[in-house]
Amino acid sequence: MVAAVLLWLDWLPLGVPGQWVWLRRPAAVVPSLAAVVGVSTAIGAGALALAVLRSGRQPTRTVAGLLLAVILVASVLAAVGLAASDPGFWASGALGVISDTSMGYYSQALSLSGVSDAFSYHSARVASSRLPDRVRTHPPGPIIFFYLLRQWLEHVPRVIDWSETALAQRGISPVVLRQVTGKLTQVFITRRDVVAALPITFILTVLGALVVLPTYGIGAVAFDRRTGLIAALLAGTVPSLLHFVPSIDGIGALLALIYLWLWMLAVRRGEVWLYILAALGATVMLLWSFGYAILLVLAVIMAIPVWGQTYPDKMSRHLRGVAWGILVFAAVHQLLSSGLEYNILTAFPASVAVHRQILAAAGRSYWLWLPMNLYDFLLFMGPALAVMSVAAIYNGLEQQRWPALPQGLVVGLLIIIALLLLSGSTRAEVGRIWVFLMPLAALPAADYVARLSDSRLIWLGTTLIGLQVCFAVVLHATLVPVYPF
Repeated sequence: MVAAVLLWLDWLPLGVPGQWVWLRRPAAVVPSLAAVVGVSTAIGAGALALAVLRSGRQPTRTVAGLLLAVILVASVLAAVGLAASDPGFWASGALGVISDTSMGYYSQALSLSGVSDAFSYHSARVASSRLPDRVRTHPPGPIIFFYLLRQWLEHVPRVIDWSETALAQRGISPVVLRQVTGKLTQVFITRRDVVAALPITFILTVLGALVVLPTYGIGAVAFDRRTGLIAALLAGTVPSLLHFVPSIDGIGALLALIYLWLWMLAVRRGEVWLYILAALGATVMLLWSFGYAILLVLAVIMAIPVWGQTYPDKMSRHLRGVAWGILVFAAVHQLLSSGLEYNILTAFPASVAVHRQILAAAGRSYWLWLPMNLYDFLLFMGPALAVMSVAAIYNGLEQQRWPALPQGLVVGLLIIIALLLLSGSTRAEVGRIWVFLMPLAALPAADYVARLSDSRLIWLGTTLIGLQVCFAVVLHATLVPVYPF
């Protein structure tokens, strides 16, 4: 609550002047009825789930599935309600999708003739300084996503008609939007492209809210179903996920956590087909963003203590699974290289080199952003959850109460966060870019809360969720969510 007050009074540092700062709104946005309903649903879903879990017993699969469905609906309603309550979202959100300075993938997708064209197009032009920075530093996954999404919208005219009506009801002219977009992108944008960008903003928002599903899975595999449900509740109230919309980072978090979920299942069960699924998940994840490669390091760190306790006969199954996973991973990328002219072995270092050039040109100081990145990460994760997670990590490691898998996950998470900070690979925007790590950082807090019972579980859990939601509302009312200009 102190952090929310300081943010409201503009007393919290929000970047480094002259290098990067989070923009404040000229006037605070008052939450509308849609926002109130959304956030109230999130708090209500939390209270309901915690009330069911108060007995201290593990929920059955059926009960866990029903509670997860409630949490999922609440997460979507909170994200959409908060975004839609912003009067500027209906125009700035669409412009943010189209703008080269915001994302840049949608406009590039409009120039494609097909999915296969995306790989060769990206490989041939990734070094071009004429392309948007985020296109040059990312693999072609987001471009393909926007291409397929735009093609799908052409076959659902009702969605386009709804977008026309919604813009007209708010006095927003698609013609004026198209004129503005001409200054925001190098690609020619039609009026229909602008109208289609509006439903895309909501699709991005909804997909980002789905991170509660893999968060539950990771929590259930590492700890138990009880912890997984509480982790899903906390993940759905992370301020970064609720505020920075529309954005591809929410979808990236979804893909990254799905991969990690599959990997943890494979490590726990030692089944070859799970290792193969994890390899395919890693492929999709890395086609979305090269930055998620750090999760491969986390995967190894997490697996080592588990493999060390595995009996010799079962270890052979793990080794076969890893071998098959590597083989499938290599085969898929060989097919991309030979058939679509996309080679990840050359694309990855080229992207890193371009990223370094961009950072050097931006003039962002390594030593200034070393502490600021960590501060930014904890702030947009939510101060209440961040403090709770740090305390829970200290408590868990000191008492050594975690088994091999969750302990490896927590230790590995601390290591990769330290590596990311020390590498200086990201200087600023960490509160949005590192959102895929925030649900993982919430797991220790979820485990601590899950160990409580009776009224303590309900009161502490509901208070934590309520504080997170309140901070998200203040954050959204205070800061500009997207930067189309």
